[in-house]
Amino acid sequence: APPAPPSLDRPGGAGGDPGPVEGRGGEARIAMTNCPWDVTAKTLARVTGVEAPRLMNDFAALALSLPGLRPFELASVGPAREAVPGEPVGLLGAGTGLGVASLVFAGGREIALPGEGGHVDLAAGNDREAAVIAHLRMRYGHVSAERVLSGPGLVTLYMALAAMAGREPKPELTPAEIAALARRGTCDIASETVQLFCAWLGAVAGDLALTIGARGGIYIGGGIVPGWLSGGPGLFAEDIFRARFEAKGRFSGWLARIPVHVIRREDAALLGLARAARDG
Repeated sequence: APPAPPSLDRPGGAGGDPGPVEGRGGEARIAMTNCPWDVTAKTLARVTGVEAPRLMNDFAALALSLPGLRPFELASVGPAREAVPGEPVGLLGAGTGLGVASLVFAGGREIALPGEGGHVDLAAGNDREAAVIAHLRMRYGHVSAERVLSGPGLVTLYMALAAMAGREPKPELTPAEIAALARRGTCDIASETVQLFCAWLGAVAGDLALTIGARGGIYIGGGIVPGWLSGGPGLFAEDIFRARFEAKGRFSGWLARIPVHVIRREDAALLGLARAARDG
């Protein structure tokens, strides 16, 4: 259940935005990565009346919500597996960008660790993916995971596949329209776009699990995958995701035991912000 309102002598609050937090306390600020806005703790205090608001990364806020989510607010990816209590938890999610964070446990507290893992290098798992990355590199130079694992990235991936096939894509297509074409099965380029997206998301999630030792589980947030699930089965390729999540050589068996869940609760990050405001 959601936590009780903060019990503070003065009004308390927290705000979450996509980007790294620079500075501390009243000097904290976030320069949003995919938006030309800066958010500062001073501005947040002025417009909300909260004396000392806590400014935090949006996925750090989402990570803090994870212990409070109920089973019906989650969807398992693949067969059910048991998390190891007290072990690190990984979180990633594609939306406007690719958010990444983790949750660790120490001294009886849950500690959210924000990161910028969406900007790691995108790796190829086969020749087809290597060709796509090579095509993208000619235009963008550095090809990050976020370059394809995001809403804009879905369009970028679709356009790249169309160009590689010698076809003229519709430049005005939105991520939702690409997903709709893939769901209907009327466009092979859209179908491959979604399949590659699921494969790469699984690979990046597996890398995250290995990096932090996420035996406490991996969670998927953001707007894209939860939105695909809410539209019914058949779009989010769980088998492709899970296969690439586990395809890590000698550690495939280790990864096979890690549960993966999709967050279905739309306001989960607000739950995390409430926990942050309450706990300070």
